[in-house]
Amino acid sequence: MLDPYILRPPTLPPNMMDPTLNIAINNLVFMDDSTLISSSKAGLEHMLSITEEFYALNNTSANHQKYVLISNSLPLTTTSTILPVEFHLSLSSLNDISSISVIPLSITSSFRFLGVWFNIKGSRDFVKKQIAGECNSFAATLRLAKLFAKQVVYLYNSVLVPKLEYRMQVTHLSAADCYAATHFIHSLVKHKANFSRSLPNPIFYLSQALGLINLSSHLIQCHVNNLFLMANSSVPIIQRLFIYRLMLIQFRFLIPVSPLMVDD
Repeated sequence: MLDPYILRPPTLPPNMMDPTLNIAINNLVFMDDSTLISSSKAGLEHMLSITEEFYALNNTSANHQKYVLISNSLPLTTTSTILPVEFHLSLSSLNDISSISVIPLSITSSFRFLGVWFNIKGSRDFVKKQIAGECNSFAATLRLAKLFAKQVVYLYNSVLVPKLEYRMQVTHLSAADCYAATHFIHSLVKHKANFSRSLPNPIFYLSQALGLINLSSHLIQCHVNNLFLMANSSVPIIQRLFIYRLMLIQFRFLIPVSPLMVDD
């Protein structure tokens, strides 16, 4: 097998090739994170075997110590001892690694996939802290800046809210949680506008006033829009996801029929 980082002139016959014409190039390449998803351990072992062969073909090495395993088959209690999971790989001419041991994350831990944080147990604490941290950092950065109240509102609506919306794609926070997270935003707007701290926050949401986005209402609207887009999608996998979300809503609220048949 040829080293992919050795360049040879491909136009010359093998018997005419001069070894001195080979050009050796030293390269250090970092690959982005890869995610393997499977419904069984055997499926993961098969995919891990393929990845090891891929690494051999492309002269790449992976740090197995940094592998992370997320599984919903782990015990729900935090006191349970989490043991490493052994994956047995298929040996071949390209793979000489027989097994890989990975310590799974606790079911209460949050993990990131495509920039969005998930939690197998369904806990919202991590995302809640993230949202509060983003809002607090935003308020602390702009508090000393020489900006008018409308400029702060514009930055919040156009910069921070889309970021928070992306982080909360799979997590719905209550109105109380959203209010607590944006507490310092409200204080900042009042400070910049020279308003009293006792002024009710809903006044800022009026379009006739400052037009500050209500994070809770905006989040609900985003989730409803996503459901609407999924319901009208022609992609089969999106249609199946929509049916799954309907079943999840039906299960969570103990509705005996489809949520589409429930009258307001």
